[in-house]
Amino acid sequence: MPPGPAGEPGHDPVAPGSDPAASPGTGWRPQVGPPPGQPGWVPPPAPAGPWLGSPGSGSPGWGGPGSGGPGRDGPGGPWPGGPPAGAPPIPHCYRHPDRETYVSCQRCGRPICPDCMRPAAVGFHCPEEGRPGGGGRSGDGAGRQREARTALGGRMRLAGQALVTQILIGICVVAYVLQGLPGIGNGSTDNRFTDDFAMIGYRIAVDDQYYRLLTAAFLHAGVLHILFNMYALFLLGYQLEMLLGRARYLGLFVAGAVGGNTLSYLLGGLTTASVGASTAIFAFFSAYYVIARRLRVDSSQILIVIGINLAITFTFSSIDKWGHLGGLAVGALVGLIYAYVPRRFAWAQAGAVTAIVAALFLAAVVKSTALV
Repeated sequence: MPPGPAGEPGHDPVAPGSDPAASPGTGWRPQVGPPPGQPGWVPPPAPAGPWLGSPGSGSPGWGGPGSGGPGRDGPGGPWPGGPPAGAPPIPHCYRHPDRETYVSCQRCGRPICPDCMRPAAVGFHCPEEGRPGGGGRSGDGAGRQREARTALGGRMRLAGQALVTQILIGICVVAYVLQGLPGIGNGSTDNRFTDDFAMIGYRIAVDDQYYRLLTAAFLHAGVLHILFNMYALFLLGYQLEMLLGRARYLGLFVAGAVGGNTLSYLLGGLTTASVGASTAIFAFFSAYYVIARRLRVDSSQILIVIGINLAITFTFSSIDKWGHLGGLAVGALVGLIYAYVPRRFAWAQAGAVTAIVAALFLAAVVKSTALV
């Protein structure tokens, strides 16, 4: 530990004006700081005279005899005439020359006081080396710190923003307005905007409008429909985006939306007609469960949520059951990729998710060929 105030370990027990000979021994120093050989320990250099001057670091506070610096041989020290011969020097913080310290930076070796210590994986770093992208003294970038990330690759500095989630919610709200606010007043889904972007199997088969497999996830059929979906998107999306990061999270949303609508199209054919973000939200459900299991956290609550939503799905005939089940299956598959493929292989994760989405579109194309 770094030295404390006067009277505590780390300060010479010889008071000003007292006889150094009364101390346990000439030049005696208490054993302070980390044990020899441990991170942060600074071995005292061999004596080079009555008193050692600067070790060549250029740091203030390492003054030699008559330097007038804040060292123990200066005018304000306990030994006005200089310390006893053979006494080892006392390191001082390179930024606060009046503070003694026995801890050094693990990168550059400069002595640092408690106010200048920056916790590191091993020992402490000085302010210059401890800042993000530090290591300026090395000049070769070898001392640069990696950006802090979550266990699954999300950036810690962006963890609380949930930018992608906010954008997705914003797109859904804007699309709901462009639909004519169905469910409010005289609004209905019978309008040109909904007809152009909803999940309509006939349009996909005849006109090859495969973009509907994704755009249908941004449309909704009523005010309760969009409120429930946006609430679930906010709650789950905020946590998943924090864990996965923006790119992985967006990939999960796209894969879940396309997966649910593709399964609905494969089984419904030309009569398929649906809208809603619930395909992607069911993908969030299953991915969240897989990730929770991987991180060994309680997954019972998400299982209850999945069970309730599946019960609702099979209770109301107006709900696209295959869309929900398709999103659930694809979300579990993408969750497995994110949870068990190491985050350092981000390219492999991205390639696997891209391959899943491509396979879904290819399956839709094959289905269209069989229908027409």
